[in-house]
Amino acid sequence: MYGSTRKEAADKKKKAEAEIAAGQPITAGRTDTIADYLLTAWLAVTLPQRVAAGRLAPSTLDSYREKIELHIVPHLGKVKLVELNTTHIRTWLLELAAKPSRNRRHKLRPGEKKLPEPAKLSARTIAYTHAILRKALNDAVDDEILGKNVCLLVDAPSVDKKEFKPLTKEEAARFLVEAADDRLWVYWLVLLALGLRKGEGLGMRWSHIDFEAGTVRLEKSIQRLRGEKDEETGRRRGELVEKSLKTVASKATVAIPATALQALKELRTTQKADRLRAEVWVDPDLVFCTGHGTPLEPRNVNRAWYALCKRADLRQGPGEEGLRIHDLRHACATFLFSEGADIKTIQGVLRHARQSTTADLYVHIFDEVKHKAAKSMDGLLASLTNGPGSRGKRAS
Repeated sequence: MYGSTRKEAADKKKKAEAEIAAGQPITAGRTDTIADYLLTAWLAVTLPQRVAAGRLAPSTLDSYREKIELHIVPHLGKVKLVELNTTHIRTWLLELAAKPSRNRRHKLRPGEKKLPEPAKLSARTIAYTHAILRKALNDAVDDEILGKNVCLLVDAPSVDKKEFKPLTKEEAARFLVEAADDRLWVYWLVLLALGLRKGEGLGMRWSHIDFEAGTVRLEKSIQRLRGEKDEETGRRRGELVEKSLKTVASKATVAIPATALQALKELRTTQKADRLRAEVWVDPDLVFCTGHGTPLEPRNVNRAWYALCKRADLRQGPGEEGLRIHDLRHACATFLFSEGADIKTIQGVLRHARQSTTADLYVHIFDEVKHKAAKSMDGLLASLTNGPGSRGKRAS
């Protein structure tokens, strides 16, 4: 909420929140700005209510807040909500297209005399930010604060289907050799073997692993949320949270390959000894944790990943140039396919609710499946028609 002082902004925020709680249209809706509506009503009340109702993931709210603070409020924040028009939206999209990305290098590489110019915001980021504003204005229309949503009248930039370069088996071999001496060795191995997301691995618990059956029940994820800014200090109240996985399909009991299961057994033995030596161990049920039994900080896990990739001489770089932790999940899918697994099996391992999601993500796999199917059909047709020579008989 904007104001000439922090106290004035806080008072305006409390007034608007009281009006929303009383079920009244925000009186400020006729005079307040885009920033007032987004920061006070939408991010502070509407979306938190959806999180509480289980209709929105906390991480999604956190992502929306980041994009609003970075790419919407600085450009459209002072525009009156009811005066927003298509010219504002088009100008804003042009400004975003010229805006430098935050993903930039700060160190020179060997042979460089100066750092390259930072890349512009990607079409994907701009389209995502446009979608956030569109959702917010839809809610303003539903709440009878606005008569129409002008965002619907201006198209976002088109986004090419995201492609990725799968980790090759040769790269995976180099990675695993180098990772064998890494403190997070078992974590990396489990992500690759089970196709887990980063937070899912961090949320694994010993009580969810059945060593006899060789399975693990996946229920939780650990993530760092940026959180809101403190009104008094201006600092962001970030926090580490454990949350339930977002879909029924994600929550599943999955089989653990024998190699990974053995590594987990060895980690459990080592961890028990560490607990006996430690003065404090906060959570004895966490599989992957610090030396005090607290959850691993995702940012530190990222740092460990990039350091490991550098030691293993793997692809590095900002954005999509370098390998990401999530690429271990992609590698799991591609390696399973190379070993004969079909799309349905891969869907089950990755716990996608719909097979179309798997097919869209792994187009290269699906294309190979279609070629294999065509080849199989060709073999069948050839056998049914006694091979190419049978055409001559029919022709005669």
